[in-house]
Amino acid sequence: MRIHKRTAVALAAALIGSLPLIGVGAGTAAAEETSVALPSTSFRDIVVDGVHDRVFVSDPTGGSIVVTDYTGAVVQQITAEEGAAGLVLSADSTKLYVALSTAGAIAEIDTVTLTETDRYPTGADTSPQSLAMAGGKLWFGYTVGSSGGIGSLDVASSAPAATLVPSGRYWYYAPALASSPADPNVLVAGEEGVSPASLAVYDTAAVGLQKRTERSFISSPSISYLNDFAVTADGQNIVIAANNPSDHQIVRLSDLSSNGYHSSWQFPNAVAVAADGTVATGAEGDFVKTYRPGSTWPAFREYVVNGLQRDGLAWAPDENRLFAITGFSYGSAPTLHVLPDAGKLDTTLSLQVPATSPRGKDLTVTGQLSAVESFPVGTTVEVTRTDAEHPTGTPVGTLPISTSTGEFTITERPRETGDITYTATYKGDGQHMSATTRATVTITK
Repeated sequence: MRIHKRTAVALAAALIGSLPLIGVGAGTAAAEETSVALPSTSFRDIVVDGVHDRVFVSDPTGGSIVVTDYTGAVVQQITAEEGAAGLVLSADSTKLYVALSTAGAIAEIDTVTLTETDRYPTGADTSPQSLAMAGGKLWFGYTVGSSGGIGSLDVASSAPAATLVPSGRYWYYAPALASSPADPNVLVAGEEGVSPASLAVYDTAAVGLQKRTERSFISSPSISYLNDFAVTADGQNIVIAANNPSDHQIVRLSDLSSNGYHSSWQFPNAVAVAADGTVATGAEGDFVKTYRPGSTWPAFREYVVNGLQRDGLAWAPDENRLFAITGFSYGSAPTLHVLPDAGKLDTTLSLQVPATSPRGKDLTVTGQLSAVESFPVGTTVEVTRTDAEHPTGTPVGTLPISTSTGEFTITERPRETGDITYTATYKGDGQHMSATTRATVTITK
C-alpha cells in the first residue's frame, strides 16, 4: 500500500471542477511494489549496483551476501563471508567490499562473477563493521578489545594493506561511516548505541585523518542512540536517524549545528540519499518517507513498510527505485521490499470533452499534464481514438504540451455518429511517472 500526498492532484481536481464539460477523465499510473523473503538469517547492510542492476544484502549470522536483481529475485548467495557486515561498492561498481566482522578482514568480490577475488586482513583481533569510500581509499570502522577505531585500505595500490589510523578521539564501539558525493575527501563517523550520540567529520585528502569538526549531541538538538545517518547529495547536511528524538534530525556538515528535521515517530532507524538529492527516511514504527531535495515537509511519498531494519534503506543510482529491508525480530528472515518510482513525481493527466457533439462539426478535445515540478521542454502526450470505425483504436497524434500550462488541444471533425473515446498517454521520464486517461463523447446527427 502506498499513500500519496500530492498538491498536484488537488489542483487538477479544482481545474476539472471549474470546466462546464461533462466528459472528463483524469489518471496517473504507478508501478507495483514487491516483497521477497531472503534466504538469510540476519541483516546488517544493503547496497545497490546500478551498473549491473544488482542488490547486495549482508547476512552476518549466516556469513553470506544475498544478491538479487531489481525485482528482488535472488540471483545468488555468496557464502563463506564470515560475519559479513558493512558493504561498499568501488566507484566503477566492478568490486564489492565486505567487512568480515568475525574474520578480521575485508573481502573483495567481483560484481560480474559474484566470487571473492581477494581478502585483506585488518589487523590482529580487529572486527571491521562499517565501510565507506573517501579520498581514494576504503575506510573501515572496527572494534578491538573494548574500544573502536577507524582504519584505511588503499585499494588502488598494487598491494593493498590495512592501516589503523588515529582519529583524535576515543570510540566505545566501531564507528559507522559515511561519505559525501559532493566532497570526495570528506568522511563522517558516528557512534551508534550510546547516549548522547556523537559525530565527527574528517578530511582524508592528506595523510591520515584531519578532523574538521566534532560534536556530542547533548542539546539543540539532543540526540541519543544513533541508528543511521547519511550525507546529503550537495554535501551540506547530514540526516540522522536515532531512537531519540522521534524525528530525523538534520545537522550542517560544516559545524554539526541543527538545520531542521524530517517528521517521523517511533524510533527512526534508517536514512538514504539518492544521487539527485531525494531523501528517504524510515522508522521502526512509521512509514518510509521520501522528500524532494531541500524539502523537509510534506513527504513526497509514503510507504507502509512494517518492521524496517536499522540501515535498511538504499536507493538505486537511477533515483527511481528504493529498496527496504524488514524483519520482525532478531534472527528472523529479512524481507526485501522493492519500492518502484520512489523518486518520481506523481503526474496527473486529464482530458475534457463535451457530452455530445454534432457530426461533421469541429470537436475540440483539451487536455492537461500537471505535476508539482515542471516538465522538460519537448514533453509530448500521445492520443488515440476508439470508435465504430476503429474498435481497437487509431493514433490521433503526438502532441507537445504547453511549457507554461501543460495544456494540449485536439480538433477533429467526426464523420460518424456514436461514441468516440479518446485516450491520452504520457510515457513518463526520469523525474515524472507515466499517466493515462480517457474521455468519451457521443456524436449526434
